[in-house]
Amino acid sequence: MPTPSWRPRRAAPFSCLAAALLLSGCGAEHEDSAAAALRLRFPDHAESVLAAREAFAPAADGFRLPASAQGGAWVGAARPEVTLPREGGGPIRFRRADGGEIRVRELGAEGEGRTAERAVSYRRAGGTSFWTATDHGVEEWLLLGEGVARGGEAAAAWEVEGATPRPRGAAVELLDEESGAPVLRVTAPRAHAASGRPVAPALRVRGARIELVVDAGGEAVLVDPAWEPAGAMGSERRDHTATLLPSGKVLVTGGANTVPLDTAELYDPETDTWTPTQGTMHLARRQHTATRLPGGQVLVLGGYGGIGGRSDLWSAELYDPETDTWTLLETRLKQARHQHTATLLESGLVLVAGGRAQGTPLKSAELYDPTGESTPPTPDVPAMEDARYLHTATLLDSGKVLLVGGLGTTRANGAVLYDPEANTWARTPPGDTARIDHTATRLEDGRVLVAGGVSEEDKSTLASAALYDPRANAWADAPSMRVARADHAAARLHDGAVLVTGGDDEIAAFAAELYDPEANTWTPAPRMRSGHLQHTATVLLDRRVLVAGPEVHSEVYTGVGVACASDAECALGLCVEGVCCESRCAEPCRTCARSDAPGRCVPQPKGSDLRGDCAREGCDGACDGFGVCTAVRPGDACSPARCSDDGTQRLGSLVCPAAGAACPDPAREPRERVDCAPYRCDRATSDCKERCSSLQDCAPGFACDLSGRCVPPPPRGKGGCSLAGAGAADPLESGLGAALLALLALGKRRSLALRSR
Repeated sequence: MPTPSWRPRRAAPFSCLAAALLLSGCGAEHEDSAAAALRLRFPDHAESVLAAREAFAPAADGFRLPASAQGGAWVGAARPEVTLPREGGGPIRFRRADGGEIRVRELGAEGEGRTAERAVSYRRAGGTSFWTATDHGVEEWLLLGEGVARGGEAAAAWEVEGATPRPRGAAVELLDEESGAPVLRVTAPRAHAASGRPVAPALRVRGARIELVVDAGGEAVLVDPAWEPAGAMGSERRDHTATLLPSGKVLVTGGANTVPLDTAELYDPETDTWTPTQGTMHLARRQHTATRLPGGQVLVLGGYGGIGGRSDLWSAELYDPETDTWTLLETRLKQARHQHTATLLESGLVLVAGGRAQGTPLKSAELYDPTGESTPPTPDVPAMEDARYLHTATLLDSGKVLLVGGLGTTRANGAVLYDPEANTWARTPPGDTARIDHTATRLEDGRVLVAGGVSEEDKSTLASAALYDPRANAWADAPSMRVARADHAAARLHDGAVLVTGGDDEIAAFAAELYDPEANTWTPAPRMRSGHLQHTATVLLDRRVLVAGPEVHSEVYTGVGVACASDAECALGLCVEGVCCESRCAEPCRTCARSDAPGRCVPQPKGSDLRGDCAREGCDGACDGFGVCTAVRPGDACSPARCSDDGTQRLGSLVCPAAGAACPDPAREPRERVDCAPYRCDRATSDCKERCSSLQDCAPGFACDLSGRCVPPPPRGKGGCSLAGAGAADPLESGLGAALLALLALGKRRSLALRSR
């Protein structure tokens, strides 16, 4: 499908006052003034600068962006922790996962960093810099004023410490000083002049300095250098190919960003790195095919590109992974074509079918001999009844080739079968196959799953799917996908399921789902980290799936978090607690089945004990929510001693009887009772008091004497001072005597205190 395009809107005139606000570099500006000036001058691009999904957090040393989480169903190069300085002249610090640190100083930046909506801004010579977070790293949008971006002069520069800058194509890689491995990648993918026209920026290296060159003819310009992990392709590309090599590496060839590419790259799953092949292809090409041959070489045929990037290609070239070289083959295609299919037959010949040439859909097909040594020569293949491009071709168990869908001269077509032995074409029975930009995947039982694409009838994107059974030569409906999608990719996993990824709208681009052939059902897979369309999905030798394009950031599907019943169902071979996990996760108080992090080995929720790890340590064992067991050890108190409600007794503690048992219920289990008389129970310590300082420290019926002891009252009728007759109430029993004793004791203490002064 054509690449979406947009037309930049010409910036509206603005007042001299606004221009002055934008470029003056006044230190007294309000924190939102830089953002306001940017929105006024570059309204079409300000949202990209100021409205990132994640913001830097203020910190003691400046502004901090945490490293991105690693692991999960989709993994890619992790964003390092980034700390921006409090003052513009300070270093920007990139902290790597291994503890190393790269420091970058922007020359000309000055003044205090200020928040500008969700970005951080600094004044700089000739303009303003805005730092903003991305999913993969950080971008620095440079707003440069009139007269700054002209000619071949450096418009901005950065000094690098802790790594060695090295040019790589249009990018600059920062290499580890000890190992020489790339750890960060700097690009300047786009720039926009104030008039609205795009401008081409460039990066160059001078020793430890990276310089940005952008010629905007003296106009104000907005340019965005990006600082990201090095685990990325060297170029954005779509309409490319990806081929698994015998070594386990993946060869990605051609495609296009704005023009067809002649570059090719190798992905190494063991190191999660991309490196260019030793040389480029002989011709730039997109919408071509790449076929792995029995000897491990990769045959590239046709495409659209060539010199000038606007030609249908006849040529064929061969990549040899043993020597890392490209060879332009003498044998060309009989018909120049792109958007065709190429299928390796059991004979070693390659069936090339359909496509387009000079904008016209093709009926022709041919057999290509990669060796050029066929004896007798390869036969001519009859033309198909219908012309078609954007179709699929699938090799069946019988050796026949199934072609599905594709666009002809006026309509999409159904399915046909090519029989190599008879060298004939035959239609299949009618089915839901008139579609383009779909996928077709051969299942383990030999059937073919056709999914998604664009409808021939109303040009709508499809969620529908169909199954072709070669044994019965019949089509059957399959359940529809959860998301309608076209320009997606599909890959059959090691367990027979089919992973479908990406698509041509904002919802489908990030969505993935799994088809289970046995259950004939679709289930959602975890959301991808980046959006993908016109991309590739390649099953690696270790069972994971590499998804690459159109952006430089690839990602790998691990299957982590998907439901499973055995290790055999998981790409990593680790089925834990019913989900595919990133590790065995055998540590106490950790789980792979937490709903907010499926497949990640994370702490169990507080109060849980899913595997009984904590129960083995004592009573009421449970996790604390941070990956640590809490339990009452046998013999220790489950419920501490306490005072009775009336304060006259000490109630003993309830202890843990044994590991794995429950603590006794305080509301039901009887406690040992100790009478504290003549004292009360101390509620602070839950012990019986042994001294008193007031009446409140004594049990009912006792009084605190002058020596600090609780004593019983004098016997009734003694003391000679009583005026009561026989049978009258004793003043002490009525509380009067006790109060008198307390007052006497208090007076005595005060007297002693005065003497000691």
